[in-house]
Formats: sequence, C-alpha cells, structure tokens
Amino acid sequence: MIGKDKKKKFSSSVNVAILTFFSRVFGYLRDLTITFFFGANTLTDSFYVAFRIPNLFRRLLAEGTLSSTLVPFFTKYVDTKDENSFKKFRSEVFSILVLVLIFFTLLFFFFSKEIVSLFAFGFSEDQLELSSNLLKRMSPFLFFISLSALNMGLLNSKGKFFAPAFSPVMFNLAIILTLFTCYFFLELTIYSLSYAVLLGAIAQFLIQLPFISQNHLNYKFSFKTFLSEEAKAVIKVLIPQVVGLGVYNLNILINTQFASFMENGSVTYLYLAERLLELPLGVFAVSIATISLTQLSEFSNNKNLMKMTKYLNDRMAFLYFLLCPCCIVFLFWGDSICDLLYVRGEFTLSDSYFTYKALIAYSVGLIFVGGVRLLTQAFFAIKDTATPVKLAMINLILNALLCYFFSIILNFGFIGLALSSSISSIVLFFSLTYSLRKNKINLKFNLLIKFLVFIFFSFIALLISNYIIETLISESSIVTLFLKFICFAAFYFLFSYLTKMKELKLIKE
Repeated sequence: MIGKDKKKKFSSSVNVAILTFFSRVFGYLRDLTITFFFGANTLTDSFYVAFRIPNLFRRLLAEGTLSSTLVPFFTKYVDTKDENSFKKFRSEVFSILVLVLIFFTLLFFFFSKEIVSLFAFGFSEDQLELSSNLLKRMSPFLFFISLSALNMGLLNSKGKFFAPAFSPVMFNLAIILTLFTCYFFLELTIYSLSYAVLLGAIAQFLIQLPFISQNHLNYKFSFKTFLSEEAKAVIKVLIPQVVGLGVYNLNILINTQFASFMENGSVTYLYLAERLLELPLGVFAVSIATISLTQLSEFSNNKNLMKMTKYLNDRMAFLYFLLCPCCIVFLFWGDSICDLLYVRGEFTLSDSYFTYKALIAYSVGLIFVGGVRLLTQAFFAIKDTATPVKLAMINLILNALLCYFFSIILNFGFIGLALSSSISSIVLFFSLTYSLRKNKINLKFNLLIKFLVFIFFSFIALLISNYIIETLISESSIVTLFLKFICFAAFYFLFSYLTKMKELKLIKE
C-alpha cells in the first residue's frame, strides 16, 4: 500500500512538473508574441509598468501565497470529512476575498494615474497617461486571477492537481489568441494587449470551475459568521507571508521606478530578462520550497532539529544541483537564447543584446534567489514569520541604495538595476542563513564545496558541448542551440553520475 502511495505521489509530482514546464513554455510564447508585434519601446515600457502593478498583487494574493496558505486549512476539513463545516469555511474565505479584491479593483481603476506615478515617476506625461489607461483596462485582472488561486487551493486539498497546473496555460493561450485575432480581424494596438491580459485572467478562472463543481467544492458569497475563528486564523497566517513576499516584490518595482528615468526600452529589457529567470525558479526553486514546507513543519512540530537541519541541507544541495547549470547557461548562452526567443518583428538584435546584458546581471543572483525561497520555508516551519519579513525590509533599503549607486553614480543604467537585485539577494541569503543558526539550524560547509563542484561541472560541460557542436555544425541556428543543450545536459549528468552525487537520485523523489 505504501508503495502504491509513493508511486501515486511520484506520478502526481511528475505530472505537475510537466504541466508547470508546459505553462512556462506558453508564457515564453506569449512574450515572444508581444515582442513580435510591439518590440521594445515607450509603448511596451508603459504596458509593462501598468501590468507589473496588478501582477505584484497577483503574486501577493495568488501564486504561492493564497493557495499554499489555504491548503493546510482546506486539507484539515477534507481529512475530517466534515462537509458542512468545509462548505461554510470556503464560503467565508470566498466572501472575504471578494470584498478585498473589489476594493483593489476600484482602487486601480479610479486612481490608476496616481498609482502608476508611484512606480514610474520618470515617465513623460504621455507615457504616464498611456500607462494609467492601460492599468484601468486591466484592473479586474487581479479579481479573476486571485479567485483562480482560491480554486487552486481547493483542488489541491483534494489531491486534484491537473486543473491548477494547467490553468496558467489558458491564461497565456488566451493572450496569444486575442493578439492574433486583433491583428488579422480587428485593429491591433497597445490597448489590445491590456484586454488580452484581462481575457487571459478570465479564461484561467473559468477553466477551473467545472473541476470545482465535479469535486463538490462550490462556494457562495455570505455575510453570515463572516469572520469566524478559523477565518481569523487564516488571516493571521496569511498577513506575514504577504508582507514578506510584498517586500521581495517591491525590489522589482524599485527597479522599475529607476528604469523609468532611463533610455526607452529599459523596463522591457528588465522584464524580459526576469521572465527567463522565472523558468528555473518556477520549475525548480518554488517546487522544492513548496514540497519542503510540509516535511520541515513536521520535523519542527516534533522538535527534531537534527533531522530538520539534514533535510534542509539536502534540499539546498539539490537546489544547487539544478540551478548552477541554469546560471552558467544564462551567462554564456544567454545571447543565443534571447536572439532565438525575441528577435523577430519589431524586436531588433540590439534589443536582444540589451536584454542579454540584463540577464547576465540577474543570473549572478539566480541561485541565491532560489536559496532565499527555501530558507524562508524553514522560518515558516518553525513559526517564525517575523525574522524573514524584518530582514526583507532591511534588504529593500539596501536594494534601493545599490540601485542608485550602480545605475546613477557608476552610470551602469538598467544593467546596474539588475546587478543591484542580484547583490541584495545574495546579502539576504546569508542574512537568513545566519539567523537560522540562532535556532540551531545550520547550513553545512560541504554545501559550499558542492556549490563549487556543480559550477565547475556546468562550466566544463558547457565548454565541451560548445566545442563538439560548433565543430560539427558551423552555422548558428535553433537546431545548433538545441543540440548544445542536449549535449550540455548529458555531460553534466555524466559528471554527476561518475562522482556519485546523491542529488542525481533526488530527481526521482
């Protein structure tokens, strides 16, 4: 029976990982479509500033926060099979969420210009007007995307992972189809893009509703027992996570504020570079951090700090194993990746080159950003939400100072902004590591050795792959880059196998 459960969990994990990767691919297709039609200019800068604002709240209230916070509460009702109490509770959560979302939707609509000004003070009056109009049209986006997160939490609590993992595909697909429909049959403008985003959010919400109904997880708006003790408990757990994640995402918005004073296209270059980093962070770092929280919490509840420390070290080593090769690939093949993904239509080779420069600066901190996500889960497991929030707020100030120093004083421009994010992430990683030591949870020295080994393996695998493929194929093409990736992965795994790295076995878990 245990064997069957393990196989079922493994099958579910693999399916979710595949769907998550599939969703990311469609995300890149969406970005490719946008860059094809609009390029990198004042129009796209205005759009990305407008889109970042509700998207920030999407990250706070939806992805990784609302759904993951609610799952333990929902699971408790599923386990007890108390259907009446469960229905009442999920209706309470839905009712509170609807009121909060209506408030923010109206705020985005009626105060769009003032809100955009907070995040892009360097915009001209025309850009400010355009960005605020785009934000108005996208204002209901947060409403539908956050309700999708509620549905994700409900379905995951019943072990239904397909719809939550597949729904983001519908979001990206709806945007792509809307843009092509406008191009061939209507009129394609930058405003078409704002409507496409809204339609994408609605599509992501609607695709989940049949699954909610099939699994008897319906809810309704109700003012009765509006703030029960259980609902208050959810809010008590949710607020520190929202604040902590909010501080982290404000770093991105600080970068946007500085970028608004810089050359046209700066906001777009930074956004597209961040999007490339989101693939390994989303598939690897977030997945490992999410899965680890349950096990870390169990060790913490049993006051078994020794097992908790070992588990955290093992997961951190596994994270290094997965992210080190991604970092090396972005640093040395990032130019080819940017050319392949973005250079077409209105997006030029020059735009791709600038995006690659931003990618280099962001890649320096890639591994540490992933590490911060995992270390934060350890704090949540020991029920210490205050420390990561406090450190993140200090880090926010550091990032702002670094942005000014690198981009203005040293005149590195938008590249300095990306570099500031990386350095502040590195500082935050070591700050969290030091704070965990006070709780007798230590990251071992051998992690540093493994980190250096994985970087070395990645670099050697890249050099060998480059030599072999470029010797066999002289022309640069999609096929050439694809073969390089295959060759790189083969050598990286071969080196890990020959040196008997146990992280290779963790892939099956």
